[in-house]
Amino acid sequence: KIKVIDWGEIPNFDMIINATSIGLNIKDNLNLDFSKIKNKFFYDVIYNPSETDFLKSGKKFGNKVINGKMMFIFQAYYAFQIWHNFFPKIDDEVIRLLDND
Repeated sequence: KIKVIDWGEIPNFDMIINATSIGLNIKDNLNLDFSKIKNKFFYDVIYNPSETDFLKSGKKFGNKVINGKMMFIFQAYYAFQIWHNFFPKIDDEVIRLLDND
C-alpha cells in the first residue's frame, strides 16, 4: 500500500529510501529533519559519494545506512550477462574498486 504524505511529515515506517538524484552533488540536501527518526533503515540508491547527506543524517541519529553500490554492481552483473551471455565474477576486489570517492 502506498500513502501520499505531505513533505516533511514523518509517518511510521521501517525503511526510508532516497531514490532521487539528490545527493550526487556534495551540496545537495533533502531539507528534511531526521532527528526524530530512530532505529530505522536508510537506503540511498546513490553510491558515489559513498555517504550522501541523507546517509550522514541517518547515521548521525543511530540508524542503519547503506548506499546503492551493491545495487549498481548487480545491475551491471545482469546487464553483462544479457550482452555477453555469461555472468562476470563479483568478488571483494570488484566491490573495492567502487570504494573510491
